[in-house]
Amino acid sequence: MTISVKKSLGIAILAAALAMPSFSQSIEDLQNGAESMSKALSAALPFNSTLGLNWSDAYIGQLLAVPPHFGVGVSAGATTVKAEEMKTLLGSLGVDTGIFPAVIPIPAAVAEARIGGFLLPFDIGVKGGYIPPELGTTIKEATGGLNLDYLAAGADIRFALLKGNILLPRLTVGAGVNYMKGGLGTTISGAQSFTFNDGNNYHTIASTDPELGLSWETTTIDLKAQVSKGILIFTPYAGFGASYGMSKAGYYVKSYITYDGNTITNDQLQLIKDTLSANGITPPDISATGISSYFANNGWAFRAFGGLSLNILVLRLDLTGLYNFSDGSYGGSLGVRFQL
Repeated sequence: MTISVKKSLGIAILAAALAMPSFSQSIEDLQNGAESMSKALSAALPFNSTLGLNWSDAYIGQLLAVPPHFGVGVSAGATTVKAEEMKTLLGSLGVDTGIFPAVIPIPAAVAEARIGGFLLPFDIGVKGGYIPPELGTTIKEATGGLNLDYLAAGADIRFALLKGNILLPRLTVGAGVNYMKGGLGTTISGAQSFTFNDGNNYHTIASTDPELGLSWETTTIDLKAQVSKGILIFTPYAGFGASYGMSKAGYYVKSYITYDGNTITNDQLQLIKDTLSANGITPPDISATGISSYFANNGWAFRAFGGLSLNILVLRLDLTGLYNFSDGSYGGSLGVRFQL
């Protein structure tokens, strides 16, 4: 299955699943679902943030050379995440998750550039990508109202332990920083309500025709090593990476919020927070205009990556596969670039 098909499949599944009618659920189940999803994504998000800048050449050479060594291009791909915890949270939001597969692709697309070093044998790469408003509108119309949020940025530096020659490969070690933010949501017709017990009575926090969705964010410190060797018009490559991600994930419900059928007050907001905390439940952020909750998780993700590039004069067509040892997820990307 190609990356584009995976991306389309993921969008279609989520669009269909989010278009659901009225629903009621306990705040405790909602918060437990959000916490479980955040833990599940603690390895998946740093893994996804490493898409891009996986160039076949482990070292591209010096900038101050003849010709100068640099490159620019684009790449797109996806990594997977196990759907079980995400399904739990979506179910708590009233979403029918019966159509979900066992794994869900998280797509990514970036523009990227790399320049060779000077004096010392190193190179530097940068990448960035986002969904512009025009594309966001097109996606929303094509999917029947699905809002997608995506922003990615990153940079790395690689030092050559072996610069390579006719016999020897190129071998580098590197470090980088990545940032990735994403989410999906839609507007639902009908009422969504969430209940809790104060010890005497059940109370209902409700919204009408809400915009609801999931969102996530990660900042990653990445360490990696890579080896490559040019063979005729091909460059096979392989590497290993370790990423420490500082991530958070959760949900949002944007709507006019009521408490037991009436406009919610500041005193009631504090009462809800105190009551939930006293019962060992992490309270969500609740206001007159919405409900949201995000859980932070930090952790390592260890990956192997490798692939092959086809080199035609100054063009490189790169195919990369990735495997995440931390949670068993996998990914792939396809890139094209101009490179000297």
